[in-house]
Amino acid sequence: MNTSLIYNSYNFEIGVEQEDFEFKLFSGIKDFNVKIDLDYYPSVRHSIKFGTNYIFHTFIPDNVSGSSNDVIFNQEEDLKRFAHEAAVYVLDDFDVTPKLKINAGLRLSYFSQVGPFTEYLYDFQGKVNDSVVYKLGENVVDYTGLEPRLSLRYKIDKFSSVKASYTVSNQYVHMVSNAGTTLPTDLWVGSSKNVKPQIGTQYAIGYFRNFRKNTYESSLEFYYKDLQNQLEFRDGYVPDLSTDIEKEFVFGKGWSYGMEVFFKRRRGKLNGWIGYTLSRTMRQFEDLNDGKAYPYRYDRTHDFSIVAMYKLNDKWTVSSTWIYGTGIAFTVPIGVYFIEGNLTSEYIDRNSYRLVPYHRGDISATYKPKTKRRWKSSWVFSVYNVYNRHNPYFVYFDVEGDILSGDLQVKAKQVSLFPIIPSITYNFNF
Repeated sequence: MNTSLIYNSYNFEIGVEQEDFEFKLFSGIKDFNVKIDLDYYPSVRHSIKFGTNYIFHTFIPDNVSGSSNDVIFNQEEDLKRFAHEAAVYVLDDFDVTPKLKINAGLRLSYFSQVGPFTEYLYDFQGKVNDSVVYKLGENVVDYTGLEPRLSLRYKIDKFSSVKASYTVSNQYVHMVSNAGTTLPTDLWVGSSKNVKPQIGTQYAIGYFRNFRKNTYESSLEFYYKDLQNQLEFRDGYVPDLSTDIEKEFVFGKGWSYGMEVFFKRRRGKLNGWIGYTLSRTMRQFEDLNDGKAYPYRYDRTHDFSIVAMYKLNDKWTVSSTWIYGTGIAFTVPIGVYFIEGNLTSEYIDRNSYRLVPYHRGDISATYKPKTKRRWKSSWVFSVYNVYNRHNPYFVYFDVEGDILSGDLQVKAKQVSLFPIIPSITYNFNF
């Protein structure tokens, strides 16, 4: 039996200042988590894993504050929401024959939003006309989900096999992205009466083969994932003190599919691996992009990595890593207009523009001196982003010039973080 007690706290804050105007957006989530996992071995070829899990969530979806000259606006208290999440599961891993292995499981999950909470009711004009107050611990809404999973492995011969899997997952905690900016403004919210649990169904199949007495291993996999009850912000969303965050959501569906190639050298002085993923992740909402499907914010067409490690001797090992990924998708304005003195932007199709690709190289050298048997240590000398690539962290649009003089221009400007960073690390264990 393995028992875990886990506390997790995530806080996010972004602030913007311009002349006499200041704006801040805060979001957070805190979890208290208890897990109990048990392993039972009926035989050498048969193992059963089962257990339970309980989480108490505290969400702060969004807390907006700001000031303009002497006027200060702020939410009097964090708009906290509370929820219980629990699950029980059983997983059976069974070598049916020397060639066929089955891994089958079933998980029952439960989620409940509880008070204190105030639910606002709206009329046909979108104005609040009533409310329902839930007391401490009182149930607001609950959901249950059944999550089967099955994977099969069949050995063709001593060096090759075929694997296939089917998995259903229910997700009760959601990340909501704002496509109108590349800033990291993702918020986390829990399921509620309006926000249904997300359901993902994934299918995968792959071919695996080793070469030269298992010195090399390789794989080719294909996958498809269907996603229901997806959510994003509506078009034109702007954080607002007076609006319930859930009124800003729209709901739709998504899907993801791709191919993964992997090759690894496991033995010898020189070892490492090469991995490549060709994938597509799409979303479709009736209320967004005229109902047309579009790439998700984190859609990454190409994802490539190469890692190499070389053992010079018993004390020194050198390594290098290079990664490449397609830039994230976001929405940019194609025109800017002044309407009644206000600057208004016209946007192209949702997420139809991408940041430049991300790539970076790292190198390191590890030194392991000879030490006493009970004390082991190592020194790591590394350089992150060795060629100082200015990868985009986000892009913002700046207005330059004056409309009266006719030289008004809107320019996109890139902000980059994490340049070349050398470091030294000392590790030890006893």
